[in-house]
Amino acid sequence: MLTQTPSWAVVATVDEPPALLQAFVAWHLSLGASEVFLYFDRPSAAGSVDFTHLPQVTVVAYDAAHWQRFGKPRPHRHEIRQVRNAQDAYQRTAADWILHCDADEYLRAAMPVVDILAGIEAETECFILGVAERVHPMGKVGAGLFDGAFRRPFQGPAKRGAAVFGADFKMTNRGLTGHAQGKAFVRTGRGLHMSIHRPRWPKPAQEVVSTRARNEVLELLHFEGLTPHYWFYKLSRMIQALNEDDGMPPSDHRRRQAEALMAAPQLAEGLYHRLKSVDAPTIKALVERGLWDDRAFDPGPVVARYFAGQVADASPQAIDNWLATNKTHVTDYLQK
Repeated sequence: MLTQTPSWAVVATVDEPPALLQAFVAWHLSLGASEVFLYFDRPSAAGSVDFTHLPQVTVVAYDAAHWQRFGKPRPHRHEIRQVRNAQDAYQRTAADWILHCDADEYLRAAMPVVDILAGIEAETECFILGVAERVHPMGKVGAGLFDGAFRRPFQGPAKRGAAVFGADFKMTNRGLTGHAQGKAFVRTGRGLHMSIHRPRWPKPAQEVVSTRARNEVLELLHFEGLTPHYWFYKLSRMIQALNEDDGMPPSDHRRRQAEALMAAPQLAEGLYHRLKSVDAPTIKALVERGLWDDRAFDPGPVVARYFAGQVADASPQAIDNWLATNKTHVTDYLQK
């Protein structure tokens, strides 16, 4: 029998700056998450943030002992590690629903999350969330890590999308530089198999999409490319994986981004602004289609509440400094 006020959890595989981890945890706890599972891709980084005062947070440093629990060696591909970690959390959580997403993805709800989940019929096992990707109005790249506006996926034929977005539309997925599929809440206790965007076989008995008459009831905000350097790192990691056959094949738009970066790595920041800065005519076109959201997003107050006295530096410069210290083996890859 389903509870009238269902609980929900969130799980992510992480290797991120402390400020991003704090924001991810604090934001989702503030929305009512009963559990947050963090699987650290680098076991040595599991102590980068102190979560011991938050009993809702489960930190897993997946070292050799962790993978022994699976009875298999550590998967070479990052995506497989993500899926296995999500499945582990699915089986461990006491919550009624679980959301698998990344540390740069944040829920935004028009009403309490539990009220939304409580209204879903019992036979529905998968609740699909639309995604809105953070971009910057032209000339307004903010000083804050989470500054900017949000662009939703373009609905319609590619030719029409190109007329709105211009020649760079081919380097996007329906107008987004990241994914346009969204992510999903998955009902627990149904024997489903977690994946990146949707549960895999056995397929859910029924799934429902969150968009109702273009008003987003529950939406995922994606901060794809937190800073220009962070975006450069993410794309460089994909290029490295491609060249070393270490990862899932990229989508067409990601491959085109990678090709543009490899052709002129010294112009990486300019490429970032081409893809992530939006001019006034495009904003107007997006507003007319219900695909633009300029409401501010600021997790700062809830971070201060949950991490009083130990708030990490969330400036873009601090994020770039973290990359320079922790990810030089990737960001230097294009220079070889």
